[in-house]
Amino acid sequence: MVHRELGNVRANLAGSWMEYLWWGLRLRSRFVVRGDSMLPALRAGDHVLVDPRAYRGSPPLAGDVVVARHPFQKDRLLIKRIASVDAKGRAFLEGDNPESSTDSHALGALSPKLLIGRVTRRILE
Repeated sequence: MVHRELGNVRANLAGSWMEYLWWGLRLRSRFVVRGDSMLPALRAGDHVLVDPRAYRGSPPLAGDVVVARHPFQKDRLLIKRIASVDAKGRAFLEGDNPESSTDSHALGALSPKLLIGRVTRRILE
């Protein structure tokens, strides 16, 4: 992924057939976007593929779009962009649309344990 930004993934929407193969092999998880916090990159109702193994051998990087567990509401998931990672490995998450985003400005930096995975592709419906 060029610059590891979802905007570049959007430009690559037809996507790599490998992503769909990995999804079929259950090496990717599928999530549905809710809300407007990631506009314009992602809209409510968009489906994305997520690599749950992305951070097993490497740390998260600024620019990655991730699905994470809400730190205070364990049944709620967030989809945000990593703005930065501190020395302890905690990720500071931000929505692309700050006016509609509950992110690290309110929640603080998130432990890597809360990161479910990195978004690899938006699925065309």
